[in-house]
Amino acid sequence: MDIKQFCDTDRQPGRLMVWRVSVPDPVSWRPDPRRPSHVQEDHLRFAHDGRPGWLGTAFDLPGEFNSAALAKSILGWVDRHEALRSRLVKDGSAIRRATIDPGAAALEKTVVGDCADPDEIAQLLEELFDAETKPLSWPAYVFVTITRPTSTSLILACDHSVSDAYSIALVPYEIHELYTAAILGVAPELAPVSSYLDHAESERERLSDLTDDHPAIAHWRELIAANGGQLPDFPLPLGAPEGTLQRTGRMWLLDAAQASEFDRGCRSQGGNATTGLFACLALAGKTLANQQEFLAVAPFHTRYDLRSMRSVGWYVGMSPVSFRLAGTLPQLLRAARLELKRAKKTAQVPFPKAMELLGTALRDRFMVSYMDNRTVPGSDLWPQWRTRFLISRSSDACETYLWISRWQDGISVHFRHPGSALARTAVDDYLAEVAAHAHFISRAGPLPRLSN
Repeated sequence: MDIKQFCDTDRQPGRLMVWRVSVPDPVSWRPDPRRPSHVQEDHLRFAHDGRPGWLGTAFDLPGEFNSAALAKSILGWVDRHEALRSRLVKDGSAIRRATIDPGAAALEKTVVGDCADPDEIAQLLEELFDAETKPLSWPAYVFVTITRPTSTSLILACDHSVSDAYSIALVPYEIHELYTAAILGVAPELAPVSSYLDHAESERERLSDLTDDHPAIAHWRELIAANGGQLPDFPLPLGAPEGTLQRTGRMWLLDAAQASEFDRGCRSQGGNATTGLFACLALAGKTLANQQEFLAVAPFHTRYDLRSMRSVGWYVGMSPVSFRLAGTLPQLLRAARLELKRAKKTAQVPFPKAMELLGTALRDRFMVSYMDNRTVPGSDLWPQWRTRFLISRSSDACETYLWISRWQDGISVHFRHPGSALARTAVDDYLAEVAAHAHFISRAGPLPRLSN
């Protein structure tokens, strides 16, 4: 959801404080030869356009607010993840890195004041996050607390160059562990993590000899050829002029029981929940736009070991996902399964590198993401912590993004699309059709309504 939706949900007044990480001693910064990842470099090269690109989370802290414990937990989080202690700077056409060691960061707290109006809080937070999460500034992340007599909310915003959505999903659990340990005066029980900086350098070395005859490049070439030389658009017309502020929202496709039935229904036909959801997307495109082939791009994580599964960084690769609509559900699920298996391999080659080898600069316009949040540490406690996930606003006439997530209480889809009336109707109709097919497979009840 966006900041306004979060503030409308949490309408309690409170005192706002901003928490900024700093480095008191500039000598602490040391040159670091490890290069940025391909996705970081691409993100930084377009940072001049000024468009916000942050991800965020908001959640409650337990008991009476303890300022000293929160300070210790934030600095502990920074010390734990090397990506948070490293900065990238443009030097002509080059991008150079500098890094600080654990323990070199400090924390500065600023009291903003007491706020009661949710619109005022939303505007303040959005302006703050837009201003302080720039990829070429350090830190590209900032914390805010809203303290009230009976509860405290902690809100983090972080530029995409530092973090992906899974990294953000790790934050509530890690901060809770660090905060509780600080209050009790014990060591936090968090497993060691690897460094995203090492991952980025390893990726560079692995791809140094990549050529355009690699299977991943062929996969991209096929998608582009099948789509008239472009990457896929949303199946229906959007009618949005440039600069249109995008609409964001969320829809529940299935509740917990229905999601289990959907999973069982897919497995009985040779698939699973993931392939079933992509099958439903494909069927929606056929019903509404007579598409005979599903065409989109999708992100896949590039976390290859246990330590990277708890690391903060941008561990994501993009891949084509395209498959023909088959005559039966088992055939369609099989087609989706084979394509997703291929896509996971393709995603190991970063999107900017693939476009470079293809000699083009295409952009993704229709993206579909799937993530099973039930495996994220602490996810079973998210309702108790009133956890929310946030994303910066966007003005774009082309991008339609769907983030499908499985939670403890069901399957939902967050969406972002151009803000025209035509696009609103098109996306609402499409998601309703996806839900209809999912309910048919799960043999569930009435369809849910969209929420703005």
